Amino acid sequence: MNNLKKLESTLGYNFKDLNLLDAAITHTSFFNNEKNYTFERLEFLGDRVLGLVIADIIYKKFISESEGDLARRIAVLVSGKTLNSLAKKLNMQNYMKVSDNIKFINGDNNSILSDSIEAVIGAIFLDSNYIEVKGVIKSIWKDYLNNDEMPPKDPKSALQELSMELKHEMPIYSDYIKIGPDHSPIFKVKVSIKGVDNSQGSGISKKSAEIDAASKLLTIIKSKK
Repeated sequence: MNNLKKLESTLGYNFKDLNLLDAAITHTSFFNNEKNYTFERLEFLGDRVLGLVIADIIYKKFISESEGDLARRIAVLVSGKTLNSLAKKLNMQNYMKVSDNIKFINGDNNSILSDSIEAVIGAIFLDSNYIEVKGVIKSIWKDYLNNDEMPPKDPKSALQELSMELKHEMPIYSDYIKIGPDHSPIFKVKVSIKGVDNSQGSGISKKSAEIDAASKLLTIIKSKK
């Protein structure tokens, strides 16, 4: 109970039903393969709520930007990298209830920490309403939302544009590999540009692995210019 109260203070939100918060920090692995999908369901809901809230905020904040600009902003704001960074800032690893074999050391099981943020958002939404959860998200994402720089360019888009600029063929993503347990998988992928070079990336999803690979290949190509 003390842990839950401490997390409430960290989140800046007091639950009417603490059972919802407890469910949001109780990972599926904690039940030792028993069928309990509460964490995953909360994560599913939180993912949708987060996407809507962030879209709502940046739509009103950046009134002169195109759909493409807003899409690039939201891709970064709800990315696994951002979620993981915020989870660590909130010390979610100290609150999560997981199976004994799961450790949060040297970047291990980062996907669980990312998922926990979404699960907590889902729990807050169920415990309150859209306005309340929007306030919590605005507070947690404050540093990211106050960034008024130009919309970030997705490394995959940047790599494609660079390929066209240098008159190379389009990047090809291949050799997808999934390793690790189902509750915390790591994906690896290779990206290559014919006649130029290739690179391998990894991430907690296929998309994040592609972005990592594209970013690395961009660095390689630019170093040769």
